[in-house]
Amino acid sequence: GGDYAYRIYAGKVGPNRLIVGTSNEETGELVEIVTVSFGWASIVIIALAIAGGAFIASRAQRRLDAVRDTMDRVSHGALSARIPLLGQGDDLDLLSRDINAALERLSASVESMRQVSNDIAHDLKTPLNYIKILLEKARLKQEQGEAVSEELELAGREADQIDQTFEALLRIAQIESGARKSHFAAINLYDVFESLAEVYGNVAEDAGQTIVREFSPSGTSTIFGDREFLTQMYANLIENAIRHCPKGATIRLRIALGGDNVRTSVTDDGPGIPRSEHDNIFRRLYRVEKSRTSPGTGLGLSLVKAIAELHEADLRLEDAGPGLRIKISYPRYAGPLHG
Repeated sequence: GGDYAYRIYAGKVGPNRLIVGTSNEETGELVEIVTVSFGWASIVIIALAIAGGAFIASRAQRRLDAVRDTMDRVSHGALSARIPLLGQGDDLDLLSRDINAALERLSASVESMRQVSNDIAHDLKTPLNYIKILLEKARLKQEQGEAVSEELELAGREADQIDQTFEALLRIAQIESGARKSHFAAINLYDVFESLAEVYGNVAEDAGQTIVREFSPSGTSTIFGDREFLTQMYANLIENAIRHCPKGATIRLRIALGGDNVRTSVTDDGPGIPRSEHDNIFRRLYRVEKSRTSPGTGLGLSLVKAIAELHEADLRLEDAGPGLRIKISYPRYAGPLHG
């Protein structure tokens, strides 16, 4: 063995002295064992930490590569590409979920633009050709010394209709951009319905129809929204009902409270809309076959849908038996009533 120190204990026991000596050999060996063990443990821990860090970094890099790959595919036109989610709820997962949500909105916007482009190409081709025919007819009549006022008037009407269509499309685009959300305030739907009932009551009466109020100032029918857009939306619904319902029809404007929601509806007892058309009538420039002979752009209900979505409202169509019921429900506003 090696040289070890000794620890000496001395004490007096009666008339005698007791001296005890102990070697530090065992203590030294224990310290040596602990030191060596700690050293090896440290090496193992450091090695595991490095390996774990490398694994985590590699995994994070793979997930970042997946994000980069998805964005690259989207930039090359694959708008349906989405970042795979692991469901771990970490920051990278939350970021990926937000990016996917943004990609969903982008895809929906592009699809909407594609649909509008197709609809414009299809639906505006007819009036433009009609204007061309009218102008050609006017030119021939003018060469023969005949009056051309009728053809020019008809061409002017068609041009006005095209102008209204583009204005409506721009209006819908403005709504769908969500820019007007900064103008949102507490709006009492009772006030909106009351003013519309007053305005359109006379219009309906002239058409031999009746508007019935099924709402009252009692209760809290306040929502958070844009008064101008809400007024335009319900005005479109009332105008549609007046336009497509026969003489003697009744149009009901209703507000009801249900839980945390404000439920509204515009109901008529006219011819209604076939169930097969319910999924189509909110498409831009789409018109039910039997209404194609009546004036209009085919964008009124598209505007209604855009405004409802801006307000995060639930929009539904129902058969009123007879007639049509359009129901729109909003979250009730519980904030301060100023603004």
